[in-house]
Amino acid sequence: MNKLILLILLAAFQITTAQERGFFSRNDMNEQEPRLSFGTEKKRSASISLGDINNDQKLDAVIANGRHWPENNYIFYNYGKGFNTVGTLGTKGSTSYTAELVDLDNDNDLDIVEINDNAPHKIYLNNGKGDFEFYSEVAHISNARNISIGDLDNNGFTDFIITNRGQKNTICYNQGELQFTCTTLETEQNSTIDIAINDLNNDGLVDLVLANRDNIANEIFINMGNRKFKKQLDFGTGSFETRSVSVADINNDGYPDLITGNINSSNTIYFGDKNFSYKNTTSYGANKIDTYAVAVADFNKDGFVDIATANYLAPNIVYMNIDGKTFEEIKLTDMAARTYDITVGDINSDGWVDIAIANSDEFNLYYLNIFKDE
Repeated sequence: MNKLILLILLAAFQITTAQERGFFSRNDMNEQEPRLSFGTEKKRSASISLGDINNDQKLDAVIANGRHWPENNYIFYNYGKGFNTVGTLGTKGSTSYTAELVDLDNDNDLDIVEINDNAPHKIYLNNGKGDFEFYSEVAHISNARNISIGDLDNNGFTDFIITNRGQKNTICYNQGELQFTCTTLETEQNSTIDIAINDLNNDGLVDLVLANRDNIANEIFINMGNRKFKKQLDFGTGSFETRSVSVADINNDGYPDLITGNINSSNTIYFGDKNFSYKNTTSYGANKIDTYAVAVADFNKDGFVDIATANYLAPNIVYMNIDGKTFEEIKLTDMAARTYDITVGDINSDGWVDIAIANSDEFNLYYLNIFKDE
């Protein structure tokens, strides 16, 4: 009997330490009223963006709410010991899928592009103090699901791409002085949920990696310059749905790899090589987990890029990269929510990368990195 009690206690200790290792959130102790959350309201949240919006050297957060139903989007201000002030973006609710922080006018403060489902997309300008005013609508109304940010034409101004499910994706080129020229990315089939922007072939021009749904294979488009993109190849079978993609050198071989988050299939890493084939792959995670978003960072500073996943009705998991091909799983908590987005940044300014997640109809949470304490 004493041996049985000892085994039970040891098992309980192992479960607790596994959940506390690497990341910490007080919702581990009380899921009904978490301390490390973005407010107390439960919205249909779809995304979260981190950035220093009031130039106080602390990461603030913008959470987009609504998706198909109009709700208010919220701005959370970080004053060093958490997010203790909140404001709304605009005066009316929107069917927002994302509200992304980006400096559109090169004035060294972060503005916001709000992307809405079948409603006008909007630009809000930062007055330099962290307050936002509506500036204009942008692009055409669409079945928007996401936005990707980058200087696509190397003119020194940040452009963006709106991903549209069932429609061609919209590229908005920033001309400067808050003037945008919007066009479509020419694709044969259209059901993109996410796009990673990265220079895959090291030619000084950023390329596009499309994560597609609805039985459409994922795609790579090479930037040819002069605002022209050419399809290079498909990757993935197209038999499962990819909701998210990131680019990072997972195995430290000098070639960028593609990290996908999938539903109806395990997640997949496509390894880059000198032949630009992306045929060498490995899976991570379980087949039965639907991943809605992925984010990458070296959480424990061991020189390998790790992967954080936002999972739908399953615990969110961080895959710690051991050697470029094997991973250790760390559950953020046992909580299984409808997590739509995950992002990373140093929230408490301690030099270690933390995690924030956006949940639908549940608290939006953040997790502090405690690898430094191990």
